[in-house]
Amino acid sequence: MGRLRMDALSGMAGTLVAGSGRPLARCYEATSAGSRMIGLLATPDLRPDEALLIDRCRSVHTMGMRISIDVAFLDAEGVVLRVLYALRPFRVAATRGARSVIETRAGTLADVTVGERLQVKPSPEAERVPARS
Repeated sequence: MGRLRMDALSGMAGTLVAGSGRPLARCYEATSAGSRMIGLLATPDLRPDEALLIDRCRSVHTMGMRISIDVAFLDAEGVVLRVLYALRPFRVAATRGARSVIETRAGTLADVTVGERLQVKPSPEAERVPARS
C-alpha cells in the first residue's frame, strides 16, 4: 500500500449505509485539498468494501485509473441523483445539482438506485484518523 492511498490521505468517516440501513462499505472522506485532488488515483488495490466520499464535488474523472468504479452523485441531503455503474478508466462524468460523490469499486453500488438516500454513519472500527500530509 502506497503513502498516497486514500486511507493514508484521508480520515475514515465511517460506514456507507443505504437508505434501507444495509451497510455498503467502509467509507473514507476526502477533506484536504490533496486527498480531494488525488481521490482514488493512487489506490489501485481498492477493495469492494471500501468507498471514498468527496464533498463539494459534482464531477469526477478516471484518468490514470486502472480499474472501473461505481459513482453515486448525491444532493445536499445525500439523495442519489445519478449512479454510474462500472465507469471505465479515462472517462469523465458530471451531474448538475450534485453536492458530493461516492466512489467505490465497480459492483459495490449495484443495488443503489436514484432517489435512495446514502449516508455515512460513524462505526466503532471507523474512528476518525487524522489525514497525513
